[in-house]
Amino acid sequence: MLLDNLFKKSYPRLDWIQVEVSSYCNAECIYCPHTAYRKNWQNRHLPLQVFEKLIPAFAKSNLVYLQGWGEPFLHPDFFAMLQIAKKAGCLVGTTSNATLLNEKTIERLVGEGLDVIGFSLAGINEKNDVIRKGTSIKKTLACIEAFQQAKVKYGTVNPRIHIAYMLLAGGLADIERLPEFLANTGADQSVISSLSLVVSPAMDDESRLVRVPEDFAQLQQRLMEVKNAAAKRGAEVHFHLVAPQSADFKCSENVAQAVVGGSDGSISPCVFTGMPMRGENYYYFKGQKQIQQNLSFGNIQTEDLNIIWHQKGYKKFIRAHTGRRMPAVCRNCYKGFVGELG
Repeated sequence: MLLDNLFKKSYPRLDWIQVEVSSYCNAECIYCPHTAYRKNWQNRHLPLQVFEKLIPAFAKSNLVYLQGWGEPFLHPDFFAMLQIAKKAGCLVGTTSNATLLNEKTIERLVGEGLDVIGFSLAGINEKNDVIRKGTSIKKTLACIEAFQQAKVKYGTVNPRIHIAYMLLAGGLADIERLPEFLANTGADQSVISSLSLVVSPAMDDESRLVRVPEDFAQLQQRLMEVKNAAAKRGAEVHFHLVAPQSADFKCSENVAQAVVGGSDGSISPCVFTGMPMRGENYYYFKGQKQIQQNLSFGNIQTEDLNIIWHQKGYKKFIRAHTGRRMPAVCRNCYKGFVGELG
């Protein structure tokens, strides 16, 4: 017994653990694999008893993020999961499409101590509702306002409001209007990203913010002006842009210090390698059709995360990333060409 304790694998100290509590979604965003792969999509809720197996890992993580490829508030045990993660002593966040939130739920989230709430948008007006079918920008903005009022009521700054903004080529015309829009929400942080997973030829056009590499520098200058204008209005803005013309592969995912738990309990290095799907599904990389591949190093239903983390295959994968040798599953992925602007 003493020897077992002496050589027991330790739980990793992680920046975050992302947990896909549910892969169900009540929206049909045109750029999302949930929509593109609907025939092969596996809808499921992560069982609470499986979620609880991560408690020892939560205690050594800075942040637990309760969201994956689905809408987290569809899970009937969401609040139990929030309480478990908070009790472990880490920060807890989630991202929502806002459709299921109401005043009662929002006040409960504030009262339970949620640290971060993200809202996904793809436009500053009703264009968002066309792209993110099944959602409503008016409902999202109303929810943000309700959170701000609830925080005042409870005398807290949490949860911090985060807007995850998908910038498509068709939305570039509104880019100069973003600073005022973001400032009006009172968001603490906004991350504006270009599309890094292209699920159809039509979305390939939308993912390319510029047509030729020579125009990328001009786009960067334009967005830098937007970033500075937002800062003057008190809005913290970051741009995560795909730069496919770059020859320098550097994955934007934090695979050496974070893990993703799927709604089936599988452990993957990032959300792109842990999609809840079956059969053959395709995406597009630089105009070429590719087979979407998953990569899991174990499942917490049968193994503890500390055992999975220390597997030779997992360590080899991480070394390949930190050494920029590109594992095969990652070679045709735009995440390797995403850079922070500014």
